[in-house]
Amino acid sequence: MKKFISLCMIVKNEEKVIERCLSSVSPLVDEVIIVDTGSNDSTKELAGKFTSNIYDFTWINDFSAARNYAASKANGEWILVLDADEFVDEENFKQFKQELKDNKGEFDAYSAKILNFTGAFGESLVQNYHDRIYKNNGEILYYRSIHEQLKNKIDLKLKIKPSSLLIFHSGYLNQTVSEKDKRQRNKELIDYEITNGSNNPFDYFNLGNEYCSIGEYSKALDSYLKAYRGKQDILMSWVPTTLVQIIICLMHLKRYNDALAVIKDAEEIYIGSPEIPFLKGEIYYLRGQLDDAKEAFLRLVNNTDQFNHIILRPDLKDQTPNVRLGEINIFEENYSGAIYHYSSVLNINKYNEQAISKIIYILNKFHSNKEITQFLLSNKLINEKNIQNYVKECLNVGNVELAIEILNNQPYEHQLLNKVCLLKSLCINNEGSFPSKDLQDILEGTVLRDLLKSKWVNIVDLFLLREYIKEDPNVSNLLKQFQNDEFFIFLTNLLDYHHVDSIEGDLFVFALSTLLTYRLYPLCSEMLKYVDQLDQESLAKVATLLFSHDFKAESLEFYEKVEWGYLKEQDLINIINSLIQTNSKDNVIEIAKYAIIMFEQDFRFYKYILENTNDAEVLEDTLQKAKTIFGDSNYLRKI
Repeated sequence: MKKFISLCMIVKNEEKVIERCLSSVSPLVDEVIIVDTGSNDSTKELAGKFTSNIYDFTWINDFSAARNYAASKANGEWILVLDADEFVDEENFKQFKQELKDNKGEFDAYSAKILNFTGAFGESLVQNYHDRIYKNNGEILYYRSIHEQLKNKIDLKLKIKPSSLLIFHSGYLNQTVSEKDKRQRNKELIDYEITNGSNNPFDYFNLGNEYCSIGEYSKALDSYLKAYRGKQDILMSWVPTTLVQIIICLMHLKRYNDALAVIKDAEEIYIGSPEIPFLKGEIYYLRGQLDDAKEAFLRLVNNTDQFNHIILRPDLKDQTPNVRLGEINIFEENYSGAIYHYSSVLNINKYNEQAISKIIYILNKFHSNKEITQFLLSNKLINEKNIQNYVKECLNVGNVELAIEILNNQPYEHQLLNKVCLLKSLCINNEGSFPSKDLQDILEGTVLRDLLKSKWVNIVDLFLLREYIKEDPNVSNLLKQFQNDEFFIFLTNLLDYHHVDSIEGDLFVFALSTLLTYRLYPLCSEMLKYVDQLDQESLAKVATLLFSHDFKAESLEFYEKVEWGYLKEQDLINIINSLIQTNSKDNVIEIAKYAIIMFEQDFRFYKYILENTNDAEVLEDTLQKAKTIFGDSNYLRKI
């Protein structure tokens, strides 16, 4: 009986991922073909668990050549192409396979939706479409040395249909990209295509992607513009992505009005795509047009059924707009609104770390531990996989008791998390019962280094432990490895011996931030005796810290010590908000005027003047200047 689907893969040094790929797909296809292009790890041995069809191919800097060689070994009616860092879902693949049979060969090839996990831990999702299934009839082959595409041998137009197949890809995680030096390899091959090819706009699109990935946004923009101008068909899958990337590059270059001009045209073409209205809202957000941003983001989250044509980022339809709305509500001190939007994020993605962090931060400001725990449990926000995120955020706000209460309400025991919480309780509260053996276990070299690296524990914690453990020599010896640490020595001199010759600003600010979070105010007061030794930049950071911990009067005293040139946007906003609360409107206007000179593109300072001045001339001048920069603002139109 003729085989139906042959899986063809080209691989090199993929021992970390190849078993995941083949475990997911090999039971679902009729044949597996592996072509190795020069592995020196255990890739071939691991692949051998799934197939005996393993071939060697000398790499010649040409992905198409390797893929076509793999296809020459296939016997199936259809060829499926996957990379080792990809995998499939069984149910989805079975659905696709039936779809392939039902179409009875009417099409030459099918495209799949590729879901790319990006970032450090796969926290972001980017999607694209690629032709991955094609007839094994000897008439179809790949061309191009990179970002290879299918064509007919005699240049007949291929009949290609979008399919329901989903392919999950982890190859763009930060560590993977770095380890494999993908960016340099890709750029060299794209440069070759452009130099030796026919200036294909698709090559410029891919070159733009490589420049964008390394932060060279001017070069990326130039490449994307060449790609977009050279497009032959607006329906080609890479064209809308190019338009989105043009907008993003302009945003990175702070050419916001140019980006808005592109968005205005794109809105008429891609009506159902969430990326375009989101980017408009994002520009408003970045420029401090919070009323306009809120309006744009609410339009998305309140009308999700109207935005089903995803170009690049599925999260821009609902998840990320809700994050932004949460941030805007915090700025406006509407904490119930912020909780609503962050909860909406977690109902979409229970692992969104930013939403978890903000939920804990806000609830901790206003509610008891019992109330917070009940809220999290009743809304089913905590599960076995994300509980450590909640525990960590409780510790980050200095509430060990809440972390312990959350752990105690779980059906599973979390021994290490419980031990870390007990350790933190010793640090923060100088209380708790911790058996010497357990303390030795957690302070043991490798465990403690891992906790430090992952920021569950910091040097301030170890410094605070010293009094508790000095009577236990077994435990005390474990800390000696850190007592020569620059930070440890600094804290000891500052808080124990009350003498420092010089202060390193970043160490001071981090220590003060930690102690403020732990509410160890006597130690904070000791530290603040040395502020006159701080440089101006660090002094501004200390003022900001005090403000964020609700020591607003003290914060203003420190801001008065800082030369204005060292103040950032948020510093000036903190000062203005404090003055508004004391009804010092004249001072509000003067500081906002200065802020506009320094931060012309931040709309918040214009708004402070517009809403607080009684001077008609100042009002008119500010309004006219604002209109020249933020001409599309609905907020300004209402005025």
